[in-house]
Amino acid sequence: MDLLIDLGNTRLKWATLDAGVLRPGGVFAHGDVALDAALAHEWGRLARVARVFAASVRGADEERRLDAYAHARFGQHVRFVRSPAQALGIRNAYAQPGTLGVDRFLALAALHAQDARPQVLASVGTALTVDALAADGTHLGGIILPSPTLMRASLHARTARIPPVDGHWHALPESTADGVHAGSLYAAAGAIDRFVAAAAARMEAAPSLFVTGGGAEELLPLLPMATRVHDLVLRGLARWAEADAG
Repeated sequence: MDLLIDLGNTRLKWATLDAGVLRPGGVFAHGDVALDAALAHEWGRLARVARVFAASVRGADEERRLDAYAHARFGQHVRFVRSPAQALGIRNAYAQPGTLGVDRFLALAALHAQDARPQVLASVGTALTVDALAADGTHLGGIILPSPTLMRASLHARTARIPPVDGHWHALPESTADGVHAGSLYAAAGAIDRFVAAAAARMEAAPSLFVTGGGAEELLPLLPMATRVHDLVLRGLARWAEADAG
């Protein structure tokens, strides 16, 4: 059995892969707890782990702690995946392939495996990333901006007269809190719309839009053409593990 880990900026999500079957594991906010204690709780019943793969966007210290725990618990070092120039049917657009976030690469690989067609993937986490993918698996580049949640937090932290009060969606807000909330969603949805238009011009075809990530739900009403997808990073990591075994 393989243990698959998606170590994001805010959350750690994991699953197992056994005989080609991907099984959901768990998810937790790793910044709020002691990592070893959280992993002991999450993985207390796991046994016979043969390999451990991780897609990480965190720093070296967090990766070392994760590796040390996995080695102590399972006798296996973590194999941290880095974005290559080409793999799993995807050709990386970056001149320095490893600088493309591995979460983005693996998510695109999973999406391409699901259906090879012109598509745009918006991933809404701590950051919002939007990537274009041609039908043949060529990555055409992408943008990175703050997610709506991060936009709101920045305004609350850096302005004197915008209190940290949660607002609600209104198309024409009539309060500061609602204005901040709606403004962050308008900004994110507008960026996605403009990127989709640029990708369509490049590909000379209308790409399908997919949205993933923990912050996707609040954006979906503003993106009626989008399809919600789940667990793309772990699904891509499963494909990587299977290719590695082959």
